[in-house]
Amino acid sequence: PLVWIALRAQHPRSIWLTVLPMLLTVLLVAVWAEGQDYYELLGVSREATTKEIRRAFKQLALTMHPDKNPGDPSAHEKFLQVNRAYEVLKDEDLRKKYDKYGEKGLDEQQGGRYESWNYYRYDFGIYDDDLEIITLDSGDFEAAVNSGEIWFINFYFPRCSHCHQLAPTWRDFAKEMDGVIRIGAVNCGDNNHLCRRKGINSYPSLYIYRSGQVPEKFNGERNRDNLVRFSMQFITTTITQLWQGNVFSEIESAFSSGLSWLITFCSDSGGNTCAQSAFFCMLTHT
Repeated sequence: PLVWIALRAQHPRSIWLTVLPMLLTVLLVAVWAEGQDYYELLGVSREATTKEIRRAFKQLALTMHPDKNPGDPSAHEKFLQVNRAYEVLKDEDLRKKYDKYGEKGLDEQQGGRYESWNYYRYDFGIYDDDLEIITLDSGDFEAAVNSGEIWFINFYFPRCSHCHQLAPTWRDFAKEMDGVIRIGAVNCGDNNHLCRRKGINSYPSLYIYRSGQVPEKFNGERNRDNLVRFSMQFITTTITQLWQGNVFSEIESAFSSGLSWLITFCSDSGGNTCAQSAFFCMLTHT
């Protein structure tokens, strides 16, 4: 809202020189904000995913944040508008209201506060740039874990030091398990209600989700090998033993079905040890 400052005619000219720039700043900010579409403010389409919205906001935060623009008196108000757009569009329910009614369908509470520039640089969306890690939100969490695929999900909090310490290991683990199971991450700072519903009370918390079954929590030492071993407990693999009588028919069947096969040759004196390692199970599942 504009604040009109009435000055009496007898005020000194110097007061006008002081107040006039302030009035111009307020007017410019009001014109800039008025009628701005939230999607346009963030530079995303109306079909943008939550991850795309979050990524666009982070890019704007790193350039528009008042901490990076100390010489711009309108930086605070401009960033509040961008922050409000993000707070609304990242929330599934608020986004539906905005899409249907515009700003009239919202209250004035969203986006009134924001974090420091360092937060957006180092803590915001830890895994957003990792292709092998799917960032899940309240809107898509249930659909993901009930999709029939196995999900290993990292519930983290942006300001948690242990969460940041785990991040490099979680990335390496996700790359190793790519194509075997789905690796996810939930930011409990942005999805507080979801994390509370799931009983998350410490960070990071790591859970295996399988459709229709109780989630399994990982409680071991958080290194890549332990994470792989834990994950492989929930993997089922199909191993076909080939011999002279079926080798050609099985390979022909594989070609016609479009499936890829890994064939390993084992010594008949060594039993089935070549097909018992976790690494082999990973290969047969990919």
